[in-house]
Amino acid sequence: MSQIVAILFAVLAGGSTALESFINGELGKNTSPLIATFISLVVGAIFFLISIFLTGNTNSLLDLSSISPKFLLGGIFGGFIIYFTTKAIPGLGLSNTLIVIVVSQILIGFFMDIVVLKEQSMHLYKYIGAILLFIGTFFIVS
Repeated sequence: MSQIVAILFAVLAGGSTALESFINGELGKNTSPLIATFISLVVGAIFFLISIFLTGNTNSLLDLSSISPKFLLGGIFGGFIIYFTTKAIPGLGLSNTLIVIVVSQILIGFFMDIVVLKEQSMHLYKYIGAILLFIGTFFIVS
């Protein structure tokens, strides 16, 4: 995959995050954050199940024996994302919630790349960038 296509997917993920957060925040106001999370996950599961059937990938769906159970935790974290976002939006607003989410993703991504995956090294510019992220977040959210 080319870098331009990867960037396009990242932009689409960011836009989807903003739209999902807004919609789930509104849904949470009409129900509760827990019910909104459940509804969002069920609708998403149904959508992707239909997509799997339409693309003919049902064999891959049925062959789960090669998947380590620890990788199933991703679904739980996906639910946490929806639930925590739905809880945060009423107190912070949509844009502030998304700013804190993005900064958290970047900083945890640094940690995962450097400490867990050992794919990058931490150098002065990354420390400065992390400090600027904190400062920028403080000014925007305040």
